[in-house]
Amino acid sequence: MKPLVAVVTVGLLAVGTAAPVPQRNYAKLIVGSWLYSSKVRPTRILVFHADGSWGVRKYDDPRPEEINGRRWRVERDKLILYYPSEKTPRIDKILSFTQHQFVTEQQGYKFTFTRIEGTH
Repeated sequence: MKPLVAVVTVGLLAVGTAAPVPQRNYAKLIVGSWLYSSKVRPTRILVFHADGSWGVRKYDDPRPEEINGRRWRVERDKLILYYPSEKTPRIDKILSFTQHQFVTEQQGYKFTFTRIEGTH
């Protein structure tokens, strides 16, 4: 019985000292077009560009998105959105992120972003 305890203990120590899981590169994964939905805002399409700009357009409007000085960046698990009319950026915590959908939270409200394939 003691050898089994020793093996389990060594195994747990090895897991505890393993290298940390690398942080996902949200900034690279977020580039593209996303259907944005929440309970507090109308459904829109947000487009995140690789140059750090982002735009918004209505769901059923084929015109290009409006950028008007909007900027974005990601710091660890935070999506930071800059609006041209606001002095303080909006900071959302990224709760989950897959290739096809991500969810953020700000002040208790959750926001869902679903990738729109083939449109940028």
